[in-house]
Amino acid sequence: MSSEKRNLFTKISISITAVIGVLVLSLPVIAQQNKLLDSAQSIFRAQPELALSLLVQVKNNALKTKDNNSIVAAGLIEGNIAYFKGKHDKALEIYLHALVIAEKNNLHEQIAAVCNEIGTLFKKNKDLEKALFYYTRAMNEAIVINNNAQIANSHNNIGLVYEEEGNYSNALKQYQKSLFYYQKAKEKLGESYTLEYIGYVFGLMKKYESANEYLQKSLSLRRELKDNYGIAVCLIELTEINRDKKDFKQAISYAKQAISFCKEINYPDMLQQGYLLLSEIYEQKKDFDQAYQAHKKYVSVKDSIFNVTKSNQINELQTQYDTEKKEQKIDLLNKESAIQKLKLTQRDGIIFAICLAFLFCIIIGYLVSNRYKLKQNARLQNAVIVQQDLAAKAVLNAEENERKRIANELHDGLGQMFSAVKLNLSALADHFEFKDEHGKKMYGKTLSLVDESCKEVRVISHQMTPNVLLKSGLTSAIRDFIDKIDVKKLKVNLSTFGLQDRLDENIEIVLYRVIQETVNNVIKHAGANSLDIQLTKDEEGINVMIEDNGNGFDANHMEKFEGMGLKNILTRVTYLNGTVDFSSTPDQGTLIAIFIPCKKQA
Repeated sequence: MSSEKRNLFTKISISITAVIGVLVLSLPVIAQQNKLLDSAQSIFRAQPELALSLLVQVKNNALKTKDNNSIVAAGLIEGNIAYFKGKHDKALEIYLHALVIAEKNNLHEQIAAVCNEIGTLFKKNKDLEKALFYYTRAMNEAIVINNNAQIANSHNNIGLVYEEEGNYSNALKQYQKSLFYYQKAKEKLGESYTLEYIGYVFGLMKKYESANEYLQKSLSLRRELKDNYGIAVCLIELTEINRDKKDFKQAISYAKQAISFCKEINYPDMLQQGYLLLSEIYEQKKDFDQAYQAHKKYVSVKDSIFNVTKSNQINELQTQYDTEKKEQKIDLLNKESAIQKLKLTQRDGIIFAICLAFLFCIIIGYLVSNRYKLKQNARLQNAVIVQQDLAAKAVLNAEENERKRIANELHDGLGQMFSAVKLNLSALADHFEFKDEHGKKMYGKTLSLVDESCKEVRVISHQMTPNVLLKSGLTSAIRDFIDKIDVKKLKVNLSTFGLQDRLDENIEIVLYRVIQETVNNVIKHAGANSLDIQLTKDEEGINVMIEDNGNGFDANHMEKFEGMGLKNILTRVTYLNGTVDFSSTPDQGTLIAIFIPCKKQA
């Protein structure tokens, strides 16, 4: 969509909302409140500030009429706005306030709705115990009022918690209960989502036939409902299911259907997922030409999404600039008015004017002096920061260049030599006879050792400079690294949020090395069988949470554990002005929290 069309669309949306605001004034109070709430609900993601202004009207009207239902409903939407902005503490505060009002007035349906939102917030922050508590309470409230749709929704949410824990059998039971209540409520949209959840969890359990059956049912129902988003999700998941069971022909068919459909409905996020899956399937088939072509299209769609995002940011900056200019004009008019008042005051007496002028000069002199000092301090601080950044980059570049040099030497030097040795040994077998079976076996073992050495050199070379980090970015590189780990020894769960765009090269390298170092430490020392890695990027910076269920250690005596690479992790993150917090006790596992601030652009 062009920038002109986007601007026109925004203006039309604002105009429609303004018209709604005028029309609702003539409606009865309850209808007016519902209209305002519906409008806020429909725009709160795209236009959160406008939605908040509508919610202010709802609350003012509700306070006059003591309409507690509207107050709680407005609190839910306001909490959702804070949640989607990443302000989870603020969202929880709003939700809890709404819950108190709902409890005081025995609003069971509202209590269930608020508890579901609170449960989702805790699940997002990996506090699954509290999430399960609030989801269960929501279900109990829905049972009190016999709201089948709300009961079904709560079972779905509880199932998602079990799925997050890896307890797929319990998750499946919850989804099946949800399906029963949605069918009882004749709620087809909810039924379609539950069918998809059941199909997905069957896929996680590697029961591919059952997974395919339920996903097909969900797809059929969503086509009937014309739920474009749901259709795209089903096609993508059917692609993954058939890929996992090695039915590449069917997987390619579904991937192409998903791509065609996403093009038709102009859904670029899911389109790039379709191309990425198609590329991976062709790669598994060893059809590298087709894999390359699909990956090129994936990169093209990803770049187009990036460009649209940048265009939106430019428009937002332009609006902010225009607003600031208007505010400056208002400030200028206010200053001129103050000068006029000062002139009128001067007529009250020459002495008073002289004293005022003298006092004014002293204040101005102090402010100028103080401002000069602040500027000097700021310049000095900026210079220090610049030097620190340069030093960090120099160290990182030197380290990575050395890694690349060693990797190239291993691959092109030692690797080639091992390959030549293997070739020569294979050729020698045709020129001499072995004296006995033992000699023949020794020759075979020697050839196997050379072959293993070749593979080991290639693995070390790849770990030194992973090409996927340079080509596809941090998320893909970490997934590639994790995929090489034996899940029987260590199950690694990776989740990412807000990392659709590439990060600064130095940040990507540091985070990859830190995560690589952490995983290796867990494998070597922790004795863990589960590791959770979460990467989140927001306006302030990048948060990394790495948690294992291993042996742990006493975090108050970290100096004893330098051999585990903790000092190396601290050093790398410090280069980027980041922070690292270690939380661990013996036999309680280890949690590493890393924060790297985003660089503010001038």
